[in-house]
This record gives sequence, structure tokens and C-alpha cells, in this order.
Amino acid sequence: MDTPRVRYEVSEKFYKGHIRIANEWPIAQTQYSEYYLNGEEMSLQHTPVQNESKLTYNAEPGQTENSDLRFKFTADEDMELTGNMKLKLWVSTDDADDMDLFVGIKKFDRRGNEVYLPDFNHLENGQVASGCLRVSHRELDPVKSAPYQPVLKHKNLLKLNKGEIVPIEIEILPSSVFLKSGESLVLVIKGSDIIVDDNPTGSRGYGHSDTVNKGTHKVYAGGKYDSFLLVPLIPLRD
Repeated sequence: MDTPRVRYEVSEKFYKGHIRIANEWPIAQTQYSEYYLNGEEMSLQHTPVQNESKLTYNAEPGQTENSDLRFKFTADEDMELTGNMKLKLWVSTDDADDMDLFVGIKKFDRRGNEVYLPDFNHLENGQVASGCLRVSHRELDPVKSAPYQPVLKHKNLLKLNKGEIVPIEIEILPSSVFLKSGESLVLVIKGSDIIVDDNPTGSRGYGHSDTVNKGTHKVYAGGKYDSFLLVPLIPLRD
């Protein structure tokens, strides 16, 4: 009863961070902010994007060219992001009736070098946070879902028709990261694992070797396609 209900580390990089405490989760003073996907500049911006964009990537595992989409946001002041992120996307495919999507949030320093973090179940080369979704399971549970955390029903398989454009919400697992002014977050969208388990025994207990993906995926942003990344901003403290 004498210990805080919540204890967490605000990570700056691997082995460097600050321990914080709180009385609740999500943290009471969290300010959720939407960063909209700009498909023309491949950036994340505060305001809705006016022009529509259709972006395509090769979704099958093992692809080395055009195998992901990356959107960048650069902090103009110091920022702490702690809690759940959420990604809303509009997607389609012409090559299958289902899609597996994998999402990563990465940190980069002012020189453009990736800053590695412990991440979920990774060792030396982790990212800020991860998420994934099989699109046929996109049906939300309206009772259990929160604006910052979609919860899926997993009761109906909502297969895709050829060229059908659907909205999806992807839960990104909780994380805590500190960005200094000039440092960046990069959103990665891919059809296979963003970080591959290089342990031949698979003993780390994660990885997706079998997906439903075929051909290419399409992501829509701007205009009527309000694709955005929701981030949990914590007001800075001394």
C-alpha cells in the first residue's frame, strides 16, 4: 500500500531513461494529439491533410524494394509521450481478401540516426512501440474500446472485396519515450515483421512467419481519408 500504483521509465535510448510514478493508468494529465498522414511529403502533421493520396507497398515477406511506408514527425520542443498510441488507416488490396499489417514507431536523433530502445521482447535493436492487425478482425467492440485504445470483437470475419477501401484502427502497445527538440518519430507500416527475430531457435517468443498477404497493399490519406497517428503527450515536469 505504500508503493505507487504506477511506475514507468521514460526512455531516451537503450539503458538511459528517467523513472516516473503516477496514481493511475492512463496518466491523468495525458493530452492525446492526432498527427495526420501526409502522403505527399511522407510526414505526420497536426492539421488534417487536404489533398488525397494513395500509397502502395509490397506486402509479401522477403520484399526488399518498396516494402514499407514511413511517415516522419520532428519535435520542435522537448516532448514526453507515455501511454497507448493508436493508428487509424484507410486501406485496400486488389490481390487478396484479407491483409496483415504491422506497425512500428521508431525514434531518430537530430542527425537522422535511429535510436534503439528495449521494445517489447527485443534485445539491442528495439523500437519505441509496435502494433499489428489482421484486417478481417477489424470490427471494434464499442463498449470496451476507448478513443486511445481500440478493442476488437474477434467474432466476425470481415473479408475484403477487391478494391474495397475500409477504415481500420490498430492498437499500438503502451510505451514511454522522451524526444528532445529536433529529434524525430517515424511511423512504419509494413506487411511483415518490422524487426525480425534473428534467433534460429525462436526462443524470444515473437514473430509472424505466416501471413495472409499477397501482392501489394494500398494506404489512403488526406481529404475524406482521415488516416492519423494518435499520440499520448504528457506535459513536461521538472
